[in-house]
Amino acid sequence: MKRALGMGEIMIQMNPTEKGALRFQTLFERHVAGSEANAIIQMQRLGIECSFLTSVGADEFGKVILSTLRSEGVNTEGVLEDEKNPTAVYFVQRSYPVPEKTMVFYYRKGSAASNYGSQQLKDSYFDGIDLFLVSGITPALSDSCRDAAMKGVDMAKKHGALVAFDTNIRINLLKTRENALKTLEPFIRKADILFTGAGDLNMLFDGDLEKSKESIKKMAEVAKLIVFKKGSGGVEAFTGGRRYSMPSYKVPVIDELGAGDACDGAFLASYLLGKSIEESLKYANVAGAITVSLKGDIEPLPDWKAIETFLNVHEAGEKKLLR
Repeated sequence: MKRALGMGEIMIQMNPTEKGALRFQTLFERHVAGSEANAIIQMQRLGIECSFLTSVGADEFGKVILSTLRSEGVNTEGVLEDEKNPTAVYFVQRSYPVPEKTMVFYYRKGSAASNYGSQQLKDSYFDGIDLFLVSGITPALSDSCRDAAMKGVDMAKKHGALVAFDTNIRINLLKTRENALKTLEPFIRKADILFTGAGDLNMLFDGDLEKSKESIKKMAEVAKLIVFKKGSGGVEAFTGGRRYSMPSYKVPVIDELGAGDACDGAFLASYLLGKSIEESLKYANVAGAITVSLKGDIEPLPDWKAIETFLNVHEAGEKKLLR
């Protein structure tokens, strides 16, 4: 069985039952979410044996996160319980002030995850892994997280694993283009598989999209594969001098949070299992489409049966009945 290891922040998401400004919300759904964790759980559901590295507070929310990871079959040996710092929380605000758009408000300063450091990494965590996954959120959290993420990249390479990196820029953490480049460029240069998108490219290079694509291709000097996520425009990949493109599936959008993570996880799982680039892109698109159609980051993540059902119904159109 193929094995993957992820590192990153994992939080409690508070998602209101109704749309509108948070100040008027009284009922919230509690979810567990975090970019790398979402992708790792997606991979686990698709047959990859996964482990995760992070810190959570030794508090009630930390217990929820550990329970969620374990219930999915993710190995939590590398998840530390921090007695001094709390688990991070964020709130979702939907359709306000921009209709059908989502805003997120984070309460993560001084969190357990932001205090994670390179001294907490063990060589044994990397034994036998085929892939190590981290995103641009982790090195942006703190200096200690940046050092831990880079040490994780180097340890993964030492163990012969592929390194997958998603630029996943958070403006509220990185603030400026200069800081984004300074923080993320070392990871982009070491990634074997790189994920990015138009918004991140604009933040990094501030220019024509096609020119920005060429710029990041040059920066990703060891990448075997670069995947560009285009949201409703689908997804494309560049490898071996070839370009592959796959259109998206049209679905009603309920909550776009986590769709890119589902895309990453489904693509990586498919790729590790020996699927073709075209197949991997198709399954990535399906995972993203299913995820945006429901609330929560983790709950909608599909297994192979769900992906197969989605494709069967989509390809048959309205003639296919689910009964």
